[in-house]
Amino acid sequence: MVEMWRFGIWAAAVLAASLDDTEVTTCVLNLPQCIQLLSEDEASQEQLAGHLLQNWLQRVSADDADTEQPNSLRSEALRTLLDLATATDQHPRMALGLGQVLHSFFWWGDQPRESAGLASPSLQVMQESFLLHERALAVAGCDLSDLETEEFLLRKCPWRWRFVLLIGVELGLELARGGQDSSDVFTTAADFFARLAQLWLLLKRLPFFAEMTTNGPMQLNQNADFFPTARHWPIWPREHWPDLGTFVERHSATFRAGLEALLQEDPEGHHFGATARFQSGLTPRKEDWTRIKLIHSGGQSELCSLPFLQPSCALLAQRSEFGPACGTYLSGASFARLMPGAQLKPHFGTHPRLTLHLGLRAPSGATLTVAGQEVPWSNGKVIIFDDTYMHKVQHRGDEARYILVAWFCHPCDRGWREDRGGAWLQANPLPEWCGAGGPGYKSPPVPGYSEQF
Repeated sequence: MVEMWRFGIWAAAVLAASLDDTEVTTCVLNLPQCIQLLSEDEASQEQLAGHLLQNWLQRVSADDADTEQPNSLRSEALRTLLDLATATDQHPRMALGLGQVLHSFFWWGDQPRESAGLASPSLQVMQESFLLHERALAVAGCDLSDLETEEFLLRKCPWRWRFVLLIGVELGLELARGGQDSSDVFTTAADFFARLAQLWLLLKRLPFFAEMTTNGPMQLNQNADFFPTARHWPIWPREHWPDLGTFVERHSATFRAGLEALLQEDPEGHHFGATARFQSGLTPRKEDWTRIKLIHSGGQSELCSLPFLQPSCALLAQRSEFGPACGTYLSGASFARLMPGAQLKPHFGTHPRLTLHLGLRAPSGATLTVAGQEVPWSNGKVIIFDDTYMHKVQHRGDEARYILVAWFCHPCDRGWREDRGGAWLQANPLPEWCGAGGPGYKSPPVPGYSEQF
């Protein structure tokens, strides 16, 4: 069974990648029959549906990357997805892919609708995505207590459970805020939270989660799967910071000077705008949040050739926690801009890493919430957090917020640590709170564990 599931995942990815734009669109508009014709293997049908739907919406979004999609185009795409969702009773293998693209591309509906200065999520999309993710649990057998641990991980059951609870928590809160027309808001919200509580009790009875000491769904995190004997914090206390945190904070004036020179050289924000064109649903509007890379897995970016950014890039290039020396996903450092009135929807990472933020221009009103803990940014101050916990961002202020953001290798990652060599290891022993550590990104619990599809 394990080998069949692995083969199904691989085959689906290869098959989806082989289709051109027209074939992808034709297949999506002829679901579910199309995936049944492409593959008779149930293990690959779920993956194939997910790949096709993601590819379709990414290509639709790229049709005109310079402007927002016309509302009619987005509305048509959303109607197609909601129509397909009604077919998952008979074709449950489509549920995960549909639930994912609704969350990824349409959390705010077909167009943002503001309430109290911030866009409101679409209650219809939240409800449909929750039901689809809940169905996907059963499709994979993730609600069965007799599923072997390797199979449980290979089917990404921990990730599926976290997604159900992520959407469920936010949906419950939206219902309690009166997000739908109802004569009894509190009864509606209470009934839903009771349903969510039953799911939580079911999760706690599963062998994989049985030893978990967390008090609620917001405390779930994927780094615990990679480093099961380590301690984990949503927002890391300063006394447990890796050395990178104090290094970046110590040189905050250099990073601030680099950003200010960039903004003076490019007052219209063309550098940020060029990357914002490809935003696809993390925020209500593409320009709300964007980042420009300084250091990435290949080394320094082209921006590092600018004289006023060379001091910042030289400092970042000294560090082995990110960039070419760390192979975890998105390893690197960037300047990131958050516009007034913007939000980043609730989400969580799936790769073994930590995240660092350094406040550079940190106006009031902008906050980061990780596992229910809300913190503002401050100029010259670092926040280190675990992005595999549920987290989101809101900006209720009036000025753009700018930070240095870095995704870096987890301090408990033994694979990354061993690459540093004997002298470094002697000077930097494995922290006590890492327990035994873990092999990290080089050797995940099962192949492909960090990937959503």
